[in-house]
Amino acid sequence: MRKNLLSFAIGLCVLTVSAQPIDFDKIRSWTGSGPNRAALAVMNDAGASDPHVYVWGFRWEDGEKPTGEDMFKAICANNDNLVLLTQTTGQYGSTVCGIGVGNAEGLLRNIYFDFEKALESEFINFDYYNTNSLFGQTEAPGDDTPRICGDAIEYAITSGKHFIQHPLDQPAYGYPAYDYDCWDLHDEGWDYGWWASAWYAGYWSYWTISGSNPEWMYSGTGFTGRQLSDGCIDGWSLTMFEKPMVGGVGEGVPPSDDESVYVYCERNESTEIAAIEAEDNTPEEYYTLSGLRVDSRNLVPGLYIVRKGMLTEKRLIP
Repeated sequence: MRKNLLSFAIGLCVLTVSAQPIDFDKIRSWTGSGPNRAALAVMNDAGASDPHVYVWGFRWEDGEKPTGEDMFKAICANNDNLVLLTQTTGQYGSTVCGIGVGNAEGLLRNIYFDFEKALESEFINFDYYNTNSLFGQTEAPGDDTPRICGDAIEYAITSGKHFIQHPLDQPAYGYPAYDYDCWDLHDEGWDYGWWASAWYAGYWSYWTISGSNPEWMYSGTGFTGRQLSDGCIDGWSLTMFEKPMVGGVGEGVPPSDDESVYVYCERNESTEIAAIEAEDNTPEEYYTLSGLRVDSRNLVPGLYIVRKGMLTEKRLIP
């Protein structure tokens, strides 16, 4: 069941749209080191009941030339709250197929490739049993497909990188399996956050801000070819279509939100909870460090995140 998620145990901030949509000095989760800074913003308002925009920061040294792909993967590996599915689709690099926000390991253990759904799709041109020479496909994975995809998910967990490298890609098979609509989440996975992967039913639109222009611009390139510059922002926003589409993409919208919230990230040491004053009559809410809400009547000894109004703190329950 898709849950109304409290954007809480994810070491990021929720941003507001203004002349400059992100205040870099308020970012709580930083990956990398150096004087140059960029930000990654993600929004899924297409079914997760969680319209917030989440933001991570990325740093690099002078002389280095990181791309949008480098930043996204590095942030996944340095945080316990961001998941990526990406696929190498050809000479222009990789595609962002799916994104998840929440408890990364919990999400990954519930993400699966729905092989039957892929076989029944009328849109997927990749042939799992016979090579589709019309599209340049040179190999077919056959009945081994679920295991191959499962191994890619397992590696994202065991390696700690938290991004799934889609194995049915152009280098290995001559043509990429654009089957992102079939990378689903078990119902239990919604206890850990949200996940959205799509291609024909929707897509993750890519927006950027660079230089002195503070406005979102639709990216003319994928994140492999996106050269980061100091102060730039990469934004990903999910758009779902009324019905599946073939060819072209639907109209996306840039990340936007009306609140500003600072939240906790367990893994990233540069993250902390912002102390905001609370109302005395607001009841306390208890969450595990992974962001799962717990009934205060059923607490077991351990460390919890406690929220009272807008005040948040860590508390040890003996």
